Amino acid sequence: MVKRKNRHSKYFAPQNENQYHVCDHPGCNKAGEYRAPKDRRLKEYYWFCLEHVQQYNAKWNYYDGVAADEEAEEDLRRRFKFSSRIRYNFGFDFDAGYSIFDDFLPNSGNQGVRLTPDEREGLKIMELEYEEMNVSSLKKAYKKAVKKYHPDINTADAAAEEKFKILSTAYKSLLAKLS
Repeated sequence: MVKRKNRHSKYFAPQNENQYHVCDHPGCNKAGEYRAPKDRRLKEYYWFCLEHVQQYNAKWNYYDGVAADEEAEEDLRRRFKFSSRIRYNFGFDFDAGYSIFDDFLPNSGNQGVRLTPDEREGLKIMELEYEEMNVSSLKKAYKKAVKKYHPDINTADAAAEEKFKILSTAYKSLLAKLS
């Protein structure tokens, strides 16, 4: 395990150890301790003093000169570097249409939507049944329950705030599952 060195400066640390550079900004004779990329390839660098590297970095845009669709594609590629072509199913495909599992599936349009205990509690608070659950009914029930359990409106009930928290988290996760 490699132990990282603690940096003394939070934002800027000198990057030219054992080398000396003069600031590349015209008219500046200070030591160039900080490097800044010249272009998108990130192979060549300017060397600036602290003042000028801050100015350069504030103006520099990595995606300058790139179309928006290429920018989004490159951003995805940069974020998700690892991709595997292997798809694991562990020898059994539950979606293959085996009739032996039909007894265990719910008989509604919400097939495949699994609920956590917090989401089930949220449905109870919203007074909504699992079979009735769709996006529009969920939104209506949520609006009704918010009016009923909001802590600013319902100051007498101490449990209203806790119910409201459960309601909010359940609504967000259920809406994400149904959308």
